[in-house]
Amino acid sequence: MPQAKAVGPDDRQCLAALLGAAGMAQAQAIEQAESLMGEYATLSAVLAAAAQHEGSVSLLPEAARVLLILARESAFRLHRARLQQGSVLLERPALNAYLSALMAHEKTEQMRVVFLDAANRLVGEEVMGRGTVDHAPVYPREIVRRALALRARGFVLVHNHPSGDVMPSAEDMSMTAQIIAAARVVGLHVADHLIVGRERVLSMKEAGLL
Repeated sequence: MPQAKAVGPDDRQCLAALLGAAGMAQAQAIEQAESLMGEYATLSAVLAAAAQHEGSVSLLPEAARVLLILARESAFRLHRARLQQGSVLLERPALNAYLSALMAHEKTEQMRVVFLDAANRLVGEEVMGRGTVDHAPVYPREIVRRALALRARGFVLVHNHPSGDVMPSAEDMSMTAQIIAAARVVGLHVADHLIVGRERVLSMKEAGLL
């Protein structure tokens, strides 16, 4: 008979385990995990709230908050390590999972750029603009300058929509066109523009918008 696949702990169990590791008694950790999951729905959202020092998570003991922040950063590092092993464009599920964990719960827009070498391997990833709930100022010249400094051959644009709606606005389309034009002048390739929402990541290239 085929062996059944092992099923790992769910978000609630993981959160309770983290709180227990931070020193909470088991019963208290389970109760607190239930409460936080009821408020935030996902472990990813709880970890983001810990990093942003907001909501009920901010009321946790300091040791618990620090451990949640470290857990989030550790997850990011694991994602980055995987992306550095091969072509970022061939690891789209891993890239989307990383970007969702990183940006889906941000309260304001930010523009990140994933810089790639000639084989589409990750050479850098940086925030190139932060803004308001519906706008992040972006300067194409600065993105191009940073790409050249990293000796990148191309890049993927990424920004989030705090509203959760991943459809690009007219401003998004215009800004993307400006960056593509600036990159083309110096021989850089814009591989895609990803928009991160609460539930999904939209590829403008796959949607025929790039």
